[in-house]
Amino acid sequence: MDGKSQHFFKYLLPVLCSVLASHLLMVYVLTDYQFPGAVTHLSIDGSNITVTRSEHLTLIGYGENTPSELYKTLGWMHARDRYVQMCLMRLASQGRLTEVFPYAETNYKFDLMAKQFDFHGRNKAYYSQYEDEALAKDILQSYTAGINNYQKNHNRPFEFVLVNYHPEPFTPTDVTTFISFVSFVGLDEICFAVEKSIIELLISEKVSHGFLKQVFHPHLNNLTMEYVDLYRGIKDLRSNDGLRSPVVPAITNSNNWVISGALSSSGYPIMSSDPHLDVSKYPNTFYESSYKTRQGNSIFGISVPGIPILLMGRSKDLSFTLTYGMMDMGDYFLERIKDGMYERDGEYFPLKLRKYTVVGKDVLFYETKEGHVIERNLENHDKIISDGIYLALRIPDRNDEVTFRQALLPFTKTVQEAQKLMPQSNLGSNFLLADARGNIGYQQSGSVPLRPNSNGLLPLPAWNSANLWTGYLSDEDYMTKFNPSEQFIATANNLNQDPDKPCVNTYPALPTRVNRIKDILRSRTNHSVEDMMKYQGDTFSTIADITIPLLEPFLPSSGIGDELRHWDRRFQVDSRPSALWFKFWNQYTADINSVILGREMYDHLEPIVFNKYTFYKFAIIGIETGFVDGIDVAPVLKKSLETAIAGYRDEVYGDIRKYFSNNMFFTGQLPKIFGFDIGPYPTNSGFEVIKVGSVDKYLGDPCVFTQTWRFITDMSTQTFYSILPGGPSGNYFSNLYKREIDNYINEIYKVWEL
Repeated sequence: MDGKSQHFFKYLLPVLCSVLASHLLMVYVLTDYQFPGAVTHLSIDGSNITVTRSEHLTLIGYGENTPSELYKTLGWMHARDRYVQMCLMRLASQGRLTEVFPYAETNYKFDLMAKQFDFHGRNKAYYSQYEDEALAKDILQSYTAGINNYQKNHNRPFEFVLVNYHPEPFTPTDVTTFISFVSFVGLDEICFAVEKSIIELLISEKVSHGFLKQVFHPHLNNLTMEYVDLYRGIKDLRSNDGLRSPVVPAITNSNNWVISGALSSSGYPIMSSDPHLDVSKYPNTFYESSYKTRQGNSIFGISVPGIPILLMGRSKDLSFTLTYGMMDMGDYFLERIKDGMYERDGEYFPLKLRKYTVVGKDVLFYETKEGHVIERNLENHDKIISDGIYLALRIPDRNDEVTFRQALLPFTKTVQEAQKLMPQSNLGSNFLLADARGNIGYQQSGSVPLRPNSNGLLPLPAWNSANLWTGYLSDEDYMTKFNPSEQFIATANNLNQDPDKPCVNTYPALPTRVNRIKDILRSRTNHSVEDMMKYQGDTFSTIADITIPLLEPFLPSSGIGDELRHWDRRFQVDSRPSALWFKFWNQYTADINSVILGREMYDHLEPIVFNKYTFYKFAIIGIETGFVDGIDVAPVLKKSLETAIAGYRDEVYGDIRKYFSNNMFFTGQLPKIFGFDIGPYPTNSGFEVIKVGSVDKYLGDPCVFTQTWRFITDMSTQTFYSILPGGPSGNYFSNLYKREIDNYINEIYKVWEL
């Protein structure tokens, strides 16, 4: 070795060794390697709790058979495995993302929208009402005690070190704020987006009012030209705006069904559930955990980190699952504003002004005494409100004890006991129940307002006080079923409306999925757990089955066109006709809606993904009747098919249906090679099949709606089965971060015992 080389290594080698040592130290410090059986002993506010890792590396807690200890444990578990996720969701719900990420324009816009509805301020007031409500207060204080115990005894995650963010301890108000926020952004936003789109359609001159009344029957029956003229005068109508949360997924579709012992191979009920959320964000929205009590109870369920409720799961006695009920739990009103005041029955009253500073800018929001929040364009929020007619949104202003009754489900033994807990809730839901005694049941839940003059789909003038809410529906107004004669119950965001009771659903999902589920369950008896697994993976397209015969005159006699003719109507990753059908359906939906609405209006409304519900309704009406608003559909079908075939490039379905799940902190900004983002993965799911799958964009951002959890249990045993798309931990440096992804793709269920 010459002198230069010796000199080089003399000085460089120590530097290289220091860098390597620092790297190894960082890996050692950050790595979170977990293994089955690892035990942690906790003391949380006087409770002695033990937590271990199961064979599936999810957490199991051991404590007393009380809600207090369960939710102390759950709070600690959530913080242990999903702390970054929880903190980001807290920031989003309070409109504080720009405090940590001030340079992201999307975060600024989102913070404005979150502050507009004052979720945090409202919930501070709600919590002050909990003094005499022992259940709600006990659950909230127990849950936050668990979170804060973890936070106090552990260092900040490296993500927060990077941005110099020091999270404050969690409070009960943080939790109730997040519950309100998730209910609005993840659920109720669907109905609100559709209502604004209907206004745009009514004031356009392209769509006949008769056709809209047909599509949305009976909810536009009281429509008059006087209302339409008022809608034309609305200032700052933002129909293609939306609350696209950077961290909270939207919920669009879900399935659940339960069969009685008369239809099962075991003679006992079998429960099946598969909710569908946006999986474009990682980690998964849901979190699996178990809790075993010293008194012999055993509980398993999924929850959303940040919320102290087991949403779905089972105990030894009871299984409970839910789907989004498509409840209309909020309303737009028309408000006439003059000189900073709003009108009621000819009198004017001062608007309440809320002022915030976001990234150094003052922003102003206005609302009425009833809580009607005035909507204005984002660029106008720094200005004093001008005179005119505005849309104003009212959302349920309740977060009282009844919502937290659902937290008692794991301690409930029978279907009928559970049904009494559930009618009132901030989360509009279809609950299915099964108990070990052989009973099955359904319970609708929500916070639907009492509307004297409306079903809720049309905005009415608030200056006429007769149009205002007068309270909320009572327990008896929500639908309930117990051991129905058909021996099964199925829901899929479909219409569940008792004709003799007040309206709760104004915009249900298409009946396609629920009808397919019902047809399968009716087709035979002796269903088994293994059968339920097959049903959850069913990709048969009923819409394709009724549409392809209509395409027969236009299909080529050979090639890909002939393959579509003979396609089995099931989406498969390696299927060529699946790919062509997907291209055709998207093209037809765009073409028929462009004819109905005009291309400009279609392009204007299309970025809001929830408007696809309306677009699909229009498209399917054309398939079923041959005409849409007087337009012959056959030429459109022919043109759409020709365009799809011309654009087909010898692809299989998996080639054109791939998605990433992006780490919610880095939001897909890091190179994929680093491994924070998951994917790309092909999907064999499709539109309006049981195994729903939609790879789409919402306001320009990716969104992927597909099965976010699968769950099956037979009440004759203590065994249950589940699949979760992702690992228990949100920590990139954990061996649990990507766990179960391959099982999810390959539909391999975990087997559990209570």
